[in-house]
Amino acid sequence: MHRSFRVTKKKVIFSKGPIHLVDCMVRMPDGRLLSRQILKHPGSVVIIPRLRLNRYVLIRQFRFATGTWLWEFPAGGVEPGESLRSAACRELREEIGYASRRLVKLVDFYPTPGVSGERMHLFLAEKLYPAPRRGDEDEVIVKHVFSGRAIAQMIRERRIVDAKTIAGFLYLQYFAK
Repeated sequence: MHRSFRVTKKKVIFSKGPIHLVDCMVRMPDGRLLSRQILKHPGSVVIIPRLRLNRYVLIRQFRFATGTWLWEFPAGGVEPGESLRSAACRELREEIGYASRRLVKLVDFYPTPGVSGERMHLFLAEKLYPAPRRGDEDEVIVKHVFSGRAIAQMIRERRIVDAKTIAGFLYLQYFAK
């Protein structure tokens, strides 16, 4: 069965800033017509800030969707017309008050493909130096430096439950050289 899925109709249900909730009518390969709701998102960047060998900066912030504080790597959305590299540099400054002399793109992935087309782009930031912090007005961020060993332990103990942080840390440990 090599017939494809085909979107026959789209309707924006809700829109705020760069994010849109869209109702899609989808023609299935077998001919059935189904309604699916998807979140259109412009994409985001995730930054692994490495201060020196095996020392990383994590942030702790309250996430309204989960109703709790989470430990995470810095991350944020890509603004219209902004390159991924520029977005990563901006988010690094906004969230932890550092800039990077070495920024390397590692991988990109879909964190929630069942409901969203958001693509996250993972960067490793090294050779960090202090830079003016201009945080977003809706963010309350606490930053802390951890060893790789401590981060691994926090993941094992489920004190880090943020998917982008877990995926980024594991990617760095197993695939990035």
